[in-house]
Amino acid sequence: MGRKALRTLVVSGAMVAGVGLVGVSAASALIPDSGYSSGYSGRAGTVNSTDRSVFKSATVNGLRVRMGPGTGRPILGLIYEGQQVQVIKSARDRTGQKWDEVMLQTASAGGLPGGYVGWVTEEYLY
Repeated sequence: MGRKALRTLVVSGAMVAGVGLVGVSAASALIPDSGYSSGYSGRAGTVNSTDRSVFKSATVNGLRVRMGPGTGRPILGLIYEGQQVQVIKSARDRTGQKWDEVMLQTASAGGLPGGYVGWVTEEYLY
C-alpha cells in the first residue's frame, strides 16, 4: 500500500473515530516503524496473540490510549478510572517506560468502542 493510500486510510479512520483535526494531522503523518508488529489484525477486538492475557483496570481518569508504546505516539481516545481492559502484551519505549497493549472490554466515555485495541502506560493499571 502506497503512502498516499495509507495516509487516506488513516485520516478516514481517524475521522470515523472522531479524533478531530489535531488527531487527524498527527495520525496522517504516522508511518509504521519497520519491524513493529501491533499484534492485532487491524479490526477492533481481533487479536492474534497466543499469550495468556490478564485483565486490569485504569486507576486514573483520562488515561490516554495511544497508537503505539510511547508518549510520542498519537492519542486515540481516553479511558477512565475503573474501566477494565485486557492486556495483550507489553513493551518498553525508548526511555524504558513500560506500556501495555490493551483491548477495551466496554465502550469508553472517552470515545472508544468496546473491543478497541490500543496502548496505555502500565503505571496507571492495576
